[in-house]
Amino acid sequence: MALGWDEEWAAAQAAARAESEGTGPSGQRGGGGGRSGVAPDLSVPPAELHASAAAAEAAEEDLRPVLDRAVTEIAGAAASLGSWSVSAQLAESGTGWGGALADLADRLTEHAAGLRMVVAGTTSLDEEIRDQFRGWGTV
Repeated sequence: MALGWDEEWAAAQAAARAESEGTGPSGQRGGGGGRSGVAPDLSVPPAELHASAAAAEAAEEDLRPVLDRAVTEIAGAAASLGSWSVSAQLAESGTGWGGALADLADRLTEHAAGLRMVVAGTTSLDEEIRDQFRGWGTV
């Protein structure tokens, strides 16, 4: 029997919870990928974060002109159908989708900025910790 969306989502959440708690599907310790009780390594190298930011910006640069052209063409199509009853609906649809698609493109640049801020923040924190240890004479 196939699972519905809710059941499938609940199963995925339970599996993730079990993995994060270090238990496997059977509920026994040590099932989390052989790393019994050890928290997963969530670190991401700064170079990968910078690459992800660059990819997000490149996607926005590629996407923005296509989205702008689509919105312009929908508006032109709606205007050319001015006397038809579907014209207003087409214009409304173009306006709605235009706003949503512009928001999508804007979010890509916001995510890129956020990724760069994470790198800057973690690098700064690492430097502060290093400086503190140097001040104690341990490094």
